[in-house]
Amino acid sequence: MKETMMTYILEEEQTCRKILNNYENNLKPFKQLAAEKKPKNWLILATGSSLNAMLSAKYYIEKSAGVSIEIKEPFNFVHYEKVSDATDLVIAVSQSGQSYSTIEALKKVHESGKLSTVALTSRLDSPITHHTDKVIDIGCGIEKVGFVTKGFTATVLTAMLIGITAGLTVGYLKKEDAKSEVGKLEKLTKQIPFIIEKSEQFYKQHAEELTSIPRFSAIGYGPTVGTAKECETKFTETIRVPSQGFELEAYMHGPYLELNDTHGLFFIQTDSAVTERSEKLKQYFRPYTEHCFTITSLGDKADEKTLALDIEVDELMSPLLMVMPFQLLAYRIATDKGIDLGVKVFKDFDQVLKSKVKNQNMSECDMKI
Repeated sequence: MKETMMTYILEEEQTCRKILNNYENNLKPFKQLAAEKKPKNWLILATGSSLNAMLSAKYYIEKSAGVSIEIKEPFNFVHYEKVSDATDLVIAVSQSGQSYSTIEALKKVHESGKLSTVALTSRLDSPITHHTDKVIDIGCGIEKVGFVTKGFTATVLTAMLIGITAGLTVGYLKKEDAKSEVGKLEKLTKQIPFIIEKSEQFYKQHAEELTSIPRFSAIGYGPTVGTAKECETKFTETIRVPSQGFELEAYMHGPYLELNDTHGLFFIQTDSAVTERSEKLKQYFRPYTEHCFTITSLGDKADEKTLALDIEVDELMSPLLMVMPFQLLAYRIATDKGIDLGVKVFKDFDQVLKSKVKNQNMSECDMKI
């Protein structure tokens, strides 16, 4: 049977379970590095969905490990920036391990000094593995569909487990606290089938409306800014209409002025002090566009256009699950609009633009983000 985005969405629970069952063994190289170097200022290099995933995990890692994290786009880093004197660890993320800009950024890091580097990838034989000190398996296997889904979730989960491992290794987290955090992640993983089911029901209820919207904006705050940005990435890749992901306050400083009655808004809400401000913004715009939707981790269903996931989750962990409705919506809207996601658009793009470094062991269908 032909694999689709939905194939991998349905594999997310199993993938997360495998990652959790194997994380201690998988993260041994990182634990060794953390014990030796005790890094406090991390630089993360990533682009596309990998960047969105690390934005999603950033605040959780900082809280769990007691570190400071800076995330940069590799291309801009290579051409315009320098390695900060404060940086003591560099983590490069590329699911395929083929991102040209990320590999070039690692080369620059090594040229600038003796900083420790770690690569997160799902291909342990990929080009990026030749340019780093340590390699960590994201744990999602090979996604043969270009619009990554389980790879995004696997990256977020692996990154969060890195945060727990770092915190425990340097003594920032007590052993019992680290165990408790892993337990919370295991509990969340069990909720994945229910989230998929609720998202399916939500789409069926609003399919006619969602497939007619010509422009989307997703608005998040804190850790769900990464979720909003991944909505932007997935919707533009699949539905192929203008779509953007915004931080709540940033949206209120200019971008809102383009809104009209055809636009669709997704308000991403969690159990946070900021939720009230998000809801206030939603209520303000309801008279201007009927296409106001809410995706919330909470159980309160304010109206029929609210997808209430009703999950007990720490706000900083919420991105692990909050992205799944957007993955499913992207797939369903695109297919119902008649877009064949199995047909590659701009077939010579990677060849002409050299955005990917091809591994001799990889076929063209293996070359993903």
